[in-house]
Amino acid sequence: MKRSNPLDFLSQAQKSAKLSARVLAAVERGNLVTAEEVLQIAKEFGYSFSRQQFETAVKKAIAQQFKGKDLSEAQVSTSARKRPKPPLSSCARGCLSYTVSWHPVNRP
Repeated sequence: MKRSNPLDFLSQAQKSAKLSARVLAAVERGNLVTAEEVLQIAKEFGYSFSRQQFETAVKKAIAQQFKGKDLSEAQVSTSARKRPKPPLSSCARGCLSYTVSWHPVNRP
């Protein structure tokens, strides 16, 4: 099979409603699988909460952490201890978000 340019695929996904819907569904399914796995791990360690409770608590904690701070200040703040590397899947490692960067529904 001939190699294709990934950007050509993303461009086509922006133009084709059918292709766009399939790619977005795959991204969303991946997020649900991750959420279910986190809930399973929590359960194994004796915790009990719903996905919505978890997401709400995390969003509230993030908002509280950055409350009153300029985001650029929060991003550049340093500490004396060395920080561990973020997971490969995190945006801190330079991810590209399909839903933010490429999906036509979220584009201006």
